Amino acid sequence: MLKYDSKEILDYIIKCRRLLHSIPEIGNYLPKTKEFVINELNNFKNIKYTENKKDSGIIAYITGENNTKTAALRADMDALPIKEETNFEYKSCNGNMHACGHDAHTAILLGACKILNDNADKIKGNIKFLFQTGEETGSGAKIMIEENALKDVEAIFGVHVGSFAPEAPNGVFVIQEGPILASTDKIVIKIKGKGTHGAYPHAGSDPIVMAAEIINALQTIITREIEASETVILSLCKINGGSAFNIIPDSVEIEGTIRTFSNDVREFFIKRIEEKSKLIAQSMRGEAEINIIEYSCVTYNDKEITESIKNEALKIFSKDAVWNKYYKPSLAGEDFSYYTKEIKGCFALFSTVTDKKIPNHNSKFEIEENKLNMPSELMANWAYNFLNS
Repeated sequence: MLKYDSKEILDYIIKCRRLLHSIPEIGNYLPKTKEFVINELNNFKNIKYTENKKDSGIIAYITGENNTKTAALRADMDALPIKEETNFEYKSCNGNMHACGHDAHTAILLGACKILNDNADKIKGNIKFLFQTGEETGSGAKIMIEENALKDVEAIFGVHVGSFAPEAPNGVFVIQEGPILASTDKIVIKIKGKGTHGAYPHAGSDPIVMAAEIINALQTIITREIEASETVILSLCKINGGSAFNIIPDSVEIEGTIRTFSNDVREFFIKRIEEKSKLIAQSMRGEAEINIIEYSCVTYNDKEITESIKNEALKIFSKDAVWNKYYKPSLAGEDFSYYTKEIKGCFALFSTVTDKKIPNHNSKFEIEENKLNMPSELMANWAYNFLNS
């Protein structure tokens, strides 16, 4: 059984979180954030670490007595290019903002490090602590995997704070097997025609009309080619083409996003988008180029690992700490999905909602801090018991 003081852990997490909140950095290059995390890790005598070569990520680890089994805990560290509009004394003033709670995630993982460092003599296997960059760009987890973060790891656990389930009160976990977050892709369709004067459309190939046909046709893939019980979204949110009211342009570009809860459905849908777009453009004497930029695949929670984490939460806290209703999976995406694509894992949601119920990715986003020790305790206890089981 792990020994720690919950109040001490909470105070430590809040201190770390507020400092990190004041220095948000975006992308894969996070020098100030990395320096802070390394300084904290240096205080834990039983924890070693390596620094990634390709970004500012850090892989910390504890090696226990019996090193045949390894578990991993993950936090993302990057922020968003959002100007903060809060009145907190520790708010960011550099034009970026921790508007998705990654400052809390990093502090929570440091809290788990503190608990496990102080109980290192009881640990029977290995624990990795993944401090990851670039979640918002969908690149950080891929880099972590390239840096061998998952080598020998049997299971991984991560937590996201915020208001994903607004009905769930502060201090409640959503721990649910199956798909929990959607795949996320950016789609760019470039349609090439032949420009001409608007008075003589027959002399060219109109990419605007092609775009209209493609936009309508792609929605019919969802309604007529994919089973109705599947969740698939195609939102084409941007269209750009033309420069004058009476000139047909040479090209039009469409941008949008695709979301699904099935990697198989995603692959089929993308294949049909490419086929249909190209055939429609070709039939109208034009061409279509499709570029898919993948941000994340489906975040899928393994049944066995999810059940073990849920049982741990019920044991440590109470039944009120775990949401007892079905959570309708979010259409938001997470690059934690690349870990669960490779190994068993679970991604839990933890409500830190305040009375204002401000959603993530908002310039006024805020979290309730008074129970942030709970994810740290759950991470530490699950990893310990997973290795000892």
